[in-house]
Amino acid sequence: MNDYTMRFKVCRARNGLVLEVEEPLGDERPPEIVYQERFDDEVEGFAEFLRYLNDEFGPSTNRYSPKRIYICVEPGDKFEDVGSRKIEG
Repeated sequence: MNDYTMRFKVCRARNGLVLEVEEPLGDERPPEIVYQERFDDEVEGFAEFLRYLNDEFGPSTNRYSPKRIYICVEPGDKFEDVGSRKIEG
């Protein structure tokens, strides 16, 4: 049985998050990864952070895998884009 346990600790910082990564086998990954909030588009910025985590630490998959983690940004199910409606009159 493989006794490999990777630990992650996410800490809130003033302008983002700090991820501390602890690997028992002493892999040469950086011990901390910083996500800095982007005020122009914080949702897309956080999605980029999650994509990075998936790429670096997630399971190896590809387009042909039976299961795959895919991170995307979508509008809420109740969101109405008022700016794209035609005003008739």
